Amino acid sequence: MITSGDIELLRADVRDCHDHVSLLRAKLYRWGLGSNAQLEKLEGELEHAEQRLSEATARYSPGQN
Repeated sequence: MITSGDIELLRADVRDCHDHVSLLRAKLYRWGLGSNAQLEKLEGELEHAEQRLSEATARYSPGQN
């Protein structure tokens, strides 16, 4: 059973992953570098977090709280 609290935790996880990706992209841009393995790993984690949120949102029913 998915609760609204679970959805909020997943949203926070997505925001956290997005922030990490954005910060690393900015650092790499500032240094004049392109993508690297660490950025690709973080982007994969972001995609996974977004997928978990999407799946949980699809299963969530507000009447379940």
